[in-house]
Amino acid sequence: MRFATREEVELLRRHYIPGSRIVLDEMDDPYTKIPAGTQAVVTGVDDAGNILCHWDTGSSLSVAFGADRAHLVRSEEEIRVSLNWLGKRQEKATGGSCPRCGGPLASFKGHVISRRAMITVCDECGMDEAFEDAGLLPKMELERWHCVGIWEP
Repeated sequence: MRFATREEVELLRRHYIPGSRIVLDEMDDPYTKIPAGTQAVVTGVDDAGNILCHWDTGSSLSVAFGADRAHLVRSEEEIRVSLNWLGKRQEKATGGSCPRCGGPLASFKGHVISRRAMITVCDECGMDEAFEDAGLLPKMELERWHCVGIWEP
């Protein structure tokens, strides 16, 4: 096993920004109970190049440089899993803003559950999704949502 160079650590820090979501590809640890495909919120990258994170399973095991593999959330299904995760923590995690457009959510009374994921969106975004499903508006891809890439640990 080799150690990360200073340049590799800096590259990892630019790529795995605290608050971003990752998906575990492979963990080379016979004692871990974190299955491949599990998602986490990145909290940082240490000086050895390990990705520090909080897994959705509750674990805080790091992704070890040179031994384990993970990637940033990128597919629509991975984004949907992340949005569902965020929806369970929405009141404190989104800070009162709509995850789809970024606009304010004065309160959750009267707001709607998205048709794309189990998360509350503002009334306007709920109506836009209905128009999208009816074919009156082009469908907004999940990767264009305001909150994608800005996850709260």
